This record gives sequence, C-alpha cells and structure tokens, in this order.
Amino acid sequence: MYIHHIKPGDATPGMQLAEAVYADAGAGALVARKGYVIDETLLRVLKRREIETVPVWLNTPPEEPDRPTYTSDAVTEKRCWVKGILSEELKKEALGNIKELFGNLDLNKTANKTTAYQSLKNLDTVVGDLIRALSHDESGLVHISDLKQYDEYTYHHSISVSLLSIATGRELGLKSHDLLRLGRCAMLHDIGKQAIPLEILNKKGKLDNDEFAQIKFHSSLGASSLKAHAVGDVELWNAIMFHHEKMNGTGYPKGLVGNEIPLFSKIISVADVYDAITSYRPYRSPMLPDDAFRQICKDAGIAFDNDVVTAFFEKLEFYPVNTIVKLSDERLALVAETDLDSRLTPVVRIWGTDEIIRLAENNQLHIIEVLNHSNLPPGYEFT
Repeated sequence: MYIHHIKPGDATPGMQLAEAVYADAGAGALVARKGYVIDETLLRVLKRREIETVPVWLNTPPEEPDRPTYTSDAVTEKRCWVKGILSEELKKEALGNIKELFGNLDLNKTANKTTAYQSLKNLDTVVGDLIRALSHDESGLVHISDLKQYDEYTYHHSISVSLLSIATGRELGLKSHDLLRLGRCAMLHDIGKQAIPLEILNKKGKLDNDEFAQIKFHSSLGASSLKAHAVGDVELWNAIMFHHEKMNGTGYPKGLVGNEIPLFSKIISVADVYDAITSYRPYRSPMLPDDAFRQICKDAGIAFDNDVVTAFFEKLEFYPVNTIVKLSDERLALVAETDLDSRLTPVVRIWGTDEIIRLAENNQLHIIEVLNHSNLPPGYEFT
C-alpha cells in the first residue's frame, strides 16, 4: 500500500486515511484520525472545512516525476527536478513557520511570549510532518538537495538541519516523541544568529578576533534568549547552547568533552556542519557531498561522535536521481541511478546523449561539481 495525497473531491467512501487530517494545514483542530474509513459524513466535513488534500492508502504507487529525456542534436534536456523528500506544500509551510517563529523571537526586540509560544506549537506541527514524511519514504534515504537555496539561507538551513537530524535520530533508534523534540531543537539551533550583523555572517574575508567572538556567542545567546522568553525547556536550551561543542573538548562555549555533550547537540552538530559546507555562501563555494563525507569522517571521534557520524551517513543520499553534475572531463551529466553500495559514485547519463557511465567502475572520471538549473553554463538549457 502507498500513501497518496489526493483532493477531497477525488476521495470516495471506503478509502482509509493514512494520516490524521487537521484543519488549517495541521495547526488547527483534528478533523479525522489516522485509519478512519472515509464516509459521506467525512466528505461533507472536508468540503466544509476547505481541506486541500487528504492522505489515503492506495494499492498503486504515486506517479514519479518525468524522467529526463534527451535529444540527438543538442544539449537541451526536458526539464527535470530532483524528487524531494518534502512536498512543495510542506516546504512552504515549514518555511513560513520558521520565519514566523524567528520573527516573533527577534532577539533585538521584546518578544510577545504568548505569540512566541503559539509559533513554537506551530513549529512542532511542522516537525511532526517532517517525521511522517521521512517515515513514509520507501528508500529509507534522505537528501536535502531541493532545500539548497541561495536566498534566505538561514531559514532553509534550519529546515535542512532538522530533517537531517531527524533522519539520524531514527537510525539511532529514537522514538517518535524523542524525534519531535530533536527536530524542534535542530530547527532552532541558529536562532542566536539573528543578533549578529549580516556583514559579519556574510564576510568574505577572514574574521578578526572580535568578529569571531560574536559568531561564537550565537549558541549561548540563542539559548539564553529562549529561556528569558520562557520558550522551550532545559533540553531545548542545552541542545542549542552546546551544538558547537567537540568531543575532544575544543568546542564552545563550555569546552565540554565526550558524553558531557547532550545527544541532541551531537546530532545537530554533524547535520549543521554537513549542510553548511555543502551550501553556497557569499564567501565560498559549496563542497561536494563526497568531500564533505570525507571531512566529517576524518573528524569523527575528534569533533564528532563516532556513532552519530555512522548513523548520519547510513541514511544520507549524496547524489539523488536527476542531480546535475559536472564530470572531471568537463562534461555535464544527470544522475540516473544510485544505490546503497554506490551513493558516492552514482550511475550518470551524459547530457544530451544516451551514454551511461557507472562511476563506481570508471577510474578515469569523477564528479567535480554539483549544479542547479540557475547556474548551468551557456549552451545548456532546459525546455
């Protein structure tokens, strides 16, 4: 059985709900519980509540996005996208909620505690949706390729780190209620950066001692500000406070060692670094996923917890199908296939041709860059 999100008008009596249905995109009252068998009464309620989609169980798998096609005379490809873990609707909802919460917890202003508390509740609803989205993905792998945005980096970064942290927590065996708390902590891990001037956050040159001190203060500031506004609890505050601690005691702000560091902070630390170094920033280009993998593994046991690093990469999909890549011979290609044994060396198809290359079996070629639709070189375009 597969989960389909269909319009209420396409639902028929006898279908079973795969998830609970709530009013107002999950932030409102419960409309129907998971497992409820749809009847005429529920259909009328769905219409009256103006519910946009209904999650139901069906025997057929959801339709996949169009696979890329090629032309024989050019480098023009049919438009294709990496299939995201999150639906566009959920990404929009997550982005809106994190923006709202950050706005209501503006560290430069006096926050309204009631408003901030309600925003946190809304955020928990989104985190619950992220958990369900991961649990319903049959591949068992997670990627953040479709969350990589050059604009609004902080908000997209928060969602990516939350998603990666939840996936890692699942691999470590955390239960649903623990995953919800972990996802919330991860979503808010950088809230303290609101108080740091953008010219420091986006500085292209080397930070001076004072600027670096301000950067280092963001974790303490975020935790203390949430505590001052009575948002969250000790677990949340500590997870945020200590997500830059290192296993060998060289991190900040307290120089904690090994198991003195909370588990949530250890998980967020790996997810935070991976997303940061594989994302575009004004002061540097993104690192390739496999290079990031090697760097983090190199620091396992030194900066990062070994078990957390193992769990993190066990469920990470480095190059999802349809990812645009540049090869070492300067040709562009699309990732055509990947599996657990070749996640770092996928099967690719050369752009505009039907030539297939299995990078795992080719010692001459490797990926040197990941591109998106907006930074394709001249002559390469989508129709």
